[in-house]
Amino acid sequence: TVALVAGGHTFGKAHGAGDPGKYVGPEPEGATIEEQGLGWRNTMSSGRGGDTITSGLEGAWKPNPTTWDNGYFETLFAYDWELSKSPAGAHQWRPKNGGGAGTVVDAHDPKKSHQPMMSTADMALRMDPAYEKISRRFLNDPKAFADAFARAWYKLT
Repeated sequence: TVALVAGGHTFGKAHGAGDPGKYVGPEPEGATIEEQGLGWRNTMSSGRGGDTITSGLEGAWKPNPTTWDNGYFETLFAYDWELSKSPAGAHQWRPKNGGGAGTVVDAHDPKKSHQPMMSTADMALRMDPAYEKISRRFLNDPKAFADAFARAWYKLT
């Protein structure tokens, strides 16, 4: 569990640019026949890139979200976290007192930067005693993390 969550959050970002109730249409099965194969309709500006709405969470977990490294665990344990809300209104976590501000490069505009964010599932990897023990081991042994993720991913695929 720890390897899969952390591995999945080592790359990429969550997409919650706006309120899904306002901008996202019905699920594909409930859409008109001509739109059923196109996924969810998103009317927020372009509906793509920085205007993407999926989970409702918004942001990246670590400073360089396009590189496999140990930044996820380094970020998870580097800050004290507080509950906040994404632009879409979803609950997510950010470093307290502006910690990490400007450390995460924007996925769509290299001139912008942000604080990292974490989901409640990410916080469980730090706060749950059993998960924390594994997470700290991976923090201190990136090769063990990479190996555990590779093995878990192989089982899934």
